[in-house]
Amino acid sequence: MKKQQEKQTVVPYFMVLNASQFIEFTEKTFQSEVLKINKLEGTEGIIHAEMKIGNSIVYFADTSADGSCGPGVCGELKNDGLIPVQMYVYVEDAIETYQKAVAAGAMSVMEPTEEMGSMGGFADPLGNLWWVQSKDRSEK
Repeated sequence: MKKQQEKQTVVPYFMVLNASQFIEFTEKTFQSEVLKINKLEGTEGIIHAEMKIGNSIVYFADTSADGSCGPGVCGELKNDGLIPVQMYVYVEDAIETYQKAVAAGAMSVMEPTEEMGSMGGFADPLGNLWWVQSKDRSEK
């Protein structure tokens, strides 16, 4: 019998205004790999997609400006506006990742410094907040 790979317990799910831009940003910043894309029939709207960043799986989909899950996807579930996601990511080199993110259009929130354990933060062009920390520094 083939052993099934265990799924991670928590899978972040980003609802973004522009999934194509999200893919481009994560590819440039984290060298993400898109694993799956499902589009709403007859449109370019992404109703579900999956990507791999490092050894983690991340889900994402297009949303609308009012924060709903998108047309016909989550019924009438709505928020009072978009609620950005915050992610904490262990990377090989926080300074390099931070620099890649800023070059890809992120806004600096906190430049990585040794005083902070080589940890920094940035907001991607879609308003999601990312905190990155170098793996080797996080173990000390």
